[in-house]
Amino acid sequence: AIKYFLNDYEISNLEGHKGHKIRTEVLATFLPEEVVNSLYSAVELAGLYVSNLTLEPIAAIELAIPENYRLLNIALVDVGAGTSDICITKDGSIIGYGMIPSAGDEVTENLVKQYLIDFNTAERMKIATSTDEMIEYADIIGNVKQVSAKEVLSVMDSKKKKINKKIAKKIIE
Repeated sequence: AIKYFLNDYEISNLEGHKGHKIRTEVLATFLPEEVVNSLYSAVELAGLYVSNLTLEPIAAIELAIPENYRLLNIALVDVGAGTSDICITKDGSIIGYGMIPSAGDEVTENLVKQYLIDFNTAERMKIATSTDEMIEYADIIGNVKQVSAKEVLSVMDSKKKKINKKIAKKIIE
């Protein structure tokens, strides 16, 4: 539910109120049946049961952003490994959500290509930029080299800017 109305006045929660007319605006998404069935089967195999099912960007905003902050009309962006999930609020309600298939792994892959290293080494280098001034690594043929954290950040920057542009475009959409 995005919004609730009681006697044509917007209200945050219908529970405990009396009136003659209630209405709600609902944001609905429909997943393919095989996806939902697979999710339920996996949960049941673990000996659990599903009490509620929601989309990842909506779950993220429910967990990370207190309800009263949603009055600020914000977009929460959860940049993961393979996707960036987006959830948008307006006037306290979730009004939209989306996903782009670009995220942290693309930044790591950019380092792989630039420095001729394996994925795990690139991940380690990416993390090391926050604590080390110089980063030592071995390329794919075993040559040990050093590079400044500033240079690694510069290499990552171009890919991060491209991802940011995609995220901004999706938010505007």
